[in-house]
Amino acid sequence: MTDGAYDSLLALNCGSSSIKFALFTPGMERTLWGLVEAIGHGQMPRLVLPGRETVAFGTENDGHADLLPRLIDEIVLPHAGAIGGVGHRVVHGGERFAAPMAIDATVRSGIADLAPLAPGHQPHNLAGIDAAIAALPGIIQVACFDTAFHASVPAVRREMPLPRAYARQGLIRYGFHGLSYEHVAQNLPRLGVPRGRVVACHLGNGSSISGMIDGVSRWTSMGFTPLDGLMMGQRPGRLDPGAVLWLLEQFGGDAEKVSKLLYHQSGLSGVSGISGDMRTLLASGEADAAFAVDMYVDRLVGEIGAAAASLEGIDALVFSGGIGENAAPIRARTLAKLEWLGFAVDPEANAAGAERLTRDSSARPAFVVRADEELVIARAVARTLAR
Repeated sequence: MTDGAYDSLLALNCGSSSIKFALFTPGMERTLWGLVEAIGHGQMPRLVLPGRETVAFGTENDGHADLLPRLIDEIVLPHAGAIGGVGHRVVHGGERFAAPMAIDATVRSGIADLAPLAPGHQPHNLAGIDAAIAALPGIIQVACFDTAFHASVPAVRREMPLPRAYARQGLIRYGFHGLSYEHVAQNLPRLGVPRGRVVACHLGNGSSISGMIDGVSRWTSMGFTPLDGLMMGQRPGRLDPGAVLWLLEQFGGDAEKVSKLLYHQSGLSGVSGISGDMRTLLASGEADAAFAVDMYVDRLVGEIGAAAASLEGIDALVFSGGIGENAAPIRARTLAKLEWLGFAVDPEANAAGAERLTRDSSARPAFVVRADEELVIARAVARTLAR
């Protein structure tokens, strides 16, 4: 680099079973993007690059920490030129991190301290940070926190109905998927919804809902950890705490076994007994697959209703994430159950995956906004560099 100039910014988004990555120019033009998917759980990881054949990448025994150095060295760096900075999605920021932060030893330690609250994600986020620091020493690294977007949720919704001393120790509802919701909020003016009450649904392997007023988070379905709220691919979502206590008794007090059940063996996967992938379940003729989908839609509609009630109304609904963007049957069934709220689905637009899903005559509009957490991350790195 010369006089602070650079060719690329790198965004790394390490999920529970994937690594998404993207390179951006200083003008936020995307020059390379892709993902490594099917990481862990005995699967063979696959490298997906637009316009190229999907190929095996690594071995079925490789985890994020094994694959990241190879991904950066073999795929990213040959296309990057001079990298000005690297941004990382970090799932849990606790109360300490409410905005993007340049990563130093203290910040990294703080991120590591929060790993027990997001055990399926935070260690992978740290693996991305460590791999990027090793491959690009001296280059600024920026942590972008999923919880930060929800710092604006009122305390009466963030705190739990427990003695308030626990809230002062950090036992509050943080909310997640904040980078995705930030991208939705940035797109609302373009959709013709610059102000008002918007319920946004990030639906994927992990799923949640954000209730926004004027683009600011005021309600969230997720809580202290990414287990709460909606039914998900492998996670159950909202549970009676008594059910967790009962499970602990069934497992002889073994919290590790209960944690494995809740994080990896529940949700769509556990109910169907087939898969946590919505595409597989929608294509299946098995009764338990259909039951799992029915349960997912029922829980989704209920949480949308809760969000609308907390916002004291709803002016627009937004779907995002892998299921929200691609599963037309889920959107159709959900909107059909929300006709009482004024949503009239346009079947042709929904089937085609159009941006607007509802008829012109619909009392309220529903949209699809394609998730782009990597763009949000890259913009945060650019702002950090400009300071």
